[in-house]
Amino acid sequence: MELPKVPREQRLGHSAEDYVRARLSRFSNPTKLDPDIGIDFSCELLERDQPSISFYVQSKGTEDFDDNLGLAIKKSTVQYWLTRLFPVYLVVYDAKNNTCYWKSIEDIRYWLLDKMKSESATIFVQLDRTHTLEEDEDQNEEFIKKVKDDFLFVQMWLGHAHLRGEGYVKTMPSPPRADIELARIKENARINLYVLVRHYFEVNDMQNAYAYLEFLTKFDKSHYNHFQWFGIVNQLLGNKDAARAAFSEALAICERDKTWPRESMESIKDMIKKQMENV
Repeated sequence: MELPKVPREQRLGHSAEDYVRARLSRFSNPTKLDPDIGIDFSCELLERDQPSISFYVQSKGTEDFDDNLGLAIKKSTVQYWLTRLFPVYLVVYDAKNNTCYWKSIEDIRYWLLDKMKSESATIFVQLDRTHTLEEDEDQNEEFIKKVKDDFLFVQMWLGHAHLRGEGYVKTMPSPPRADIELARIKENARINLYVLVRHYFEVNDMQNAYAYLEFLTKFDKSHYNHFQWFGIVNQLLGNKDAARAAFSEALAICERDKTWPRESMESIKDMIKKQMENV
């Protein structure tokens, strides 16, 4: 009877995981994910032995690196990487040279998104020989800095801008890299401002509610509820003309939106009209 076989490719994959994990452990806390559906390790960067920024690593092993120094990655895997909430890195263990090369997926996010439109089932991702994971913790400063920078860019992609730098004094965030990031940041800003409005309304601080709504109605003129609430607050403050003007603009926005289901729109318009009549 023939015994089960352990293919060389499988053994190489296990070796790659071991080598990559050993190097990651010098400066982070890597946890093996099971099942592996495109990411091998969930890691936490360690600073003064304390966990800080999270990131992900997909490890690969090869004995056949040529001058192109790259791998073909399935599009489903790339899509999975691009939807993660923290930075993702491809780390390839070159068995012949006992070297681990790394690639920041965030560095090529928009290039990958463009490649996703092609008919090919895979995307060839090329690595750089100058980017290596080392056994000595002090020799991985470039990778550690990259994790910190990439975290900010991933958050920007999600629409959450963060101040840059460490310590008490920080600097302005980087500008958005694309229109989609700008749109997400503006939408998150709108929602956060709206939360402040609701807070001040609930604690009966109409002056602060008014201040934020006044800004909201200038910042984003496309949402009826900003103007509806501006009308409510103006009415409570005794500003009747301003209240009517705000309610009127809320109605106009509803009328301009041709994509809104008519039934729900009509009920909202009726509510705003009643609010206008009570001013």
